[in-house]
Amino acid sequence: MNARTRLALVLGVATLATHYSSGAPRDDASGGDASAPASAEPVRLSKEELVARYPEIDPREVRDGPIPGLYEVVIRNRVSYVTTDGRFLIRGDVVELPTQRNLTDRRRAEYRAHLLSAIDPTTEIVFSPKSGPVKHRVIVFTDVDCAYCRQLHRDIAEFNALGIEVRYVAYPRTGPNTPSWTKAESVWCAADRNEALTAAKRGAEVPAVAGCVSPVAAEYQLGRRIGLSGTPGVYSESGVELGGYVPPAELFAALEKVDNHN
Repeated sequence: MNARTRLALVLGVATLATHYSSGAPRDDASGGDASAPASAEPVRLSKEELVARYPEIDPREVRDGPIPGLYEVVIRNRVSYVTTDGRFLIRGDVVELPTQRNLTDRRRAEYRAHLLSAIDPTTEIVFSPKSGPVKHRVIVFTDVDCAYCRQLHRDIAEFNALGIEVRYVAYPRTGPNTPSWTKAESVWCAADRNEALTAAKRGAEVPAVAGCVSPVAAEYQLGRRIGLSGTPGVYSESGVELGGYVPPAELFAALEKVDNHN
């Protein structure tokens, strides 16, 4: 893609300013006529006024955007932009052309990293290199019954040999009150969770533990907040989404770029 095409693409995205389809930025009944003269000075809402008008916006997730005249917001796990007069929403990526940096991707990673940092490390099932240093760490949302999750776990020794530490959290994608959810709770309640996870991914039955309060529900909700749509969900500590199943050598190469860049 040449520079002219890239510029046209970015400008095209930036002009796709649309009213929210439901419960989102639009003119209220008291003012804001869309037919007002273009020369009229737009009203700039403060961040507090924006949140008061549209309470679905989390006040903690509003900041000045990378372009004058825009606020950057996270709404339902999506990084978007709202004009500072509160009238229009822009969905799309902002790319800084001279550097080719995707500023929206960077914000998505920051948002994910913030959520991931709240995971209690004692609830993770960790497979770490047995010898040699840990060069990279990944957080993996896993489903016991997911075929690609099982493939990833079959390669766990190779991931570890490359210096990649794998930190599993639970995400039974079928949701509560399903067999996958029950299996996840049995694994996370087991006395030896590493052994139980390996057994479950091989198809063995892991006995339930009476009276155990597992972290499965909390970790499942975290995956939903991040916007996870399938498993495995693989993320760097810095919040970069690395995809689903990735062969060990490819994941190592991706982490080298991500971690060295950060």
